[in-house]
Formats: sequence, structure tokens, C-alpha cells
Amino acid sequence: MNKLNFLTLLALFAFCILQKLEALVIKRHDELRFSGKGNYYNVGPGTCGDFTDDSPMVVAVNRVQLNNGASPYLITHCNSTVKVVGTTGKEIVARVVDSCSMCQVGSLDLSPTVFQQVCGSLGQGSCDIKWGFI
Repeated sequence: MNKLNFLTLLALFAFCILQKLEALVIKRHDELRFSGKGNYYNVGPGTCGDFTDDSPMVVAVNRVQLNNGASPYLITHCNSTVKVVGTTGKEIVARVVDSCSMCQVGSLDLSPTVFQQVCGSLGQGSCDIKWGFI
């Protein structure tokens, strides 16, 4: 292989690697693309068909982003996982088990276990969060 072919292949390889790295950076940014309030709530019978207690790592997503709109039978994000970061700076992963009828777009209801890890004391009631579906 002559020197020109080698340099061309090397440049092409470097370009491909850089494209892959750029895609990873964009994906990481998109993981936490929503922001709103994280509210503490007592978990019970959920829109997604599960009945859970307060201890699991679960959340309720606002109705608009849960995508159940006018029909509760068209729920696209039930049992999806989300990554959530709040005022404690700790990143956690939780499962979607319910909808939050009072939440604004971008906000989540958090089980007590999730809330304490993401926001701190339950006494706060809510905190600023960033989150995304993963």
C-alpha cells in the first residue's frame, strides 16, 4: 500500500471515530432532556396496571409525556425506564408505573425512595429535576 492510500484510510478511520464520539455526546445530552419539578407522592394502584408500595424505584410521568392522551389504553411509556437527576446531584434510574394528572409537562411524581435520593428530605415536597427516557 502506498503512502497516499495509507494516509487516506487513516483520515477516513479518524473521521468515522469522531462521528461515533459525537453521536455518543449527543445521546448523553438527550438522556436528560426534560426539566421540571419532581414531586414526592405515595405510590398506589398505577395507570400502568401495577400496584406497588412506596419503596421501589418508580415514578409517575405527566399525562402528556406518558402519551395516554384521550385514551388510557394507548400508553406508550408504561414500564419504560427514566434517568432522573435532582438537587442532590445523584443520578438514578426508575421505572414508569403511573401517570401524574396534576404534573406539568416536564415534571414527575417520584416514589419516596426516588425522591429521597434525587431531592433529599421528603419534607421539601418537590425539587427541580432533569430527566429523560432511557
